[in-house]
Amino acid sequence: MKDKSAQREAWDKSYKVIMVRNPFDRIVSVYVDKLLPGAPGFSYIFGPLSQKINQKYKQLRYDIHDRSRTDDGTATFEDFVNFLVDIKETRDPHWQFYHKLCMPCQSHHDYIIKFETLQDDIEFLENRVNISEEHRKIVFSFKEYKTQPSSVNKYFEQIPKDLALKLYEVYKTDFVLFNYDRPDYLN
Repeated sequence: MKDKSAQREAWDKSYKVIMVRNPFDRIVSVYVDKLLPGAPGFSYIFGPLSQKINQKYKQLRYDIHDRSRTDDGTATFEDFVNFLVDIKETRDPHWQFYHKLCMPCQSHHDYIIKFETLQDDIEFLENRVNISEEHRKIVFSFKEYKTQPSSVNKYFEQIPKDLALKLYEVYKTDFVLFNYDRPDYLN
């Protein structure tokens, strides 16, 4: 729709739904899916980015021996977290803050669904907004992918606690706004 008034009318008549995910789960997921060689999302975009992150942040690694260790030239999880803590420019949508990406305070979403409770939330929405089976297949055609808590913990155990705390502060608004608990390992 090119007509702004038609866009506004369609927006006003539609249910607005935002899907959010625990910020740390999301960070581990994007790291595993986009920045590791052989991962499904490791591409002509994310492969070179992983190498740039490695080159820039390798010298910040907590373990001094890791700084000079020969590796495959791609970012470690610690490198990626240092990158996320440091970047000031526009963030890729995969690791952009939800409060900036989806602007929930300005967009007035009708429903917030969480990745962690996706199946229950979809059932709730189906009943609440009376979604037909045909529309359900279109709107909710994705499968449930979930980063297991043990996997998230495994990655965060690899980095210094103070770095994890800095990352928490960077993503704190999303944690608070969408009612995610501060991870136990930060206490």
